Amino acid sequence: MKILLIILTIFLTSCKLNKIVNNHGVHNLEIKGKKLLIAKSNINDIKMLLGPPSTKSYFDNDVYIYIERKTTNSKLLKFGKKKLLVSNVLILEVDKRGMLISKDFYNQNDL
Repeated sequence: MKILLIILTIFLTSCKLNKIVNNHGVHNLEIKGKKLLIAKSNINDIKMLLGPPSTKSYFDNDVYIYIERKTTNSKLLKFGKKKLLVSNVLILEVDKRGMLISKDFYNQNDL
């Protein structure tokens, strides 16, 4: 009886009630993106605030793409499938002088 009680106590204390959230990319992308101002922010401000871009494109102007994604484990009955909580993309276009000329933010509903 004591062994069963000890095993049950260990099992119950090791269970977590909080869901595990996996973060990928830049955290709080929407809030950080609002701090960048068109024609005021430059490439140094962008890299200091957001870090290196997830993807970079070189055409007429430089395009920097930042991604934020948060997932969590779904219910036990789904057998480990991930549930998407947040999926955001911020696209920044910078001219040849390094000044921000446009920014577009897309959330989970826009994609």
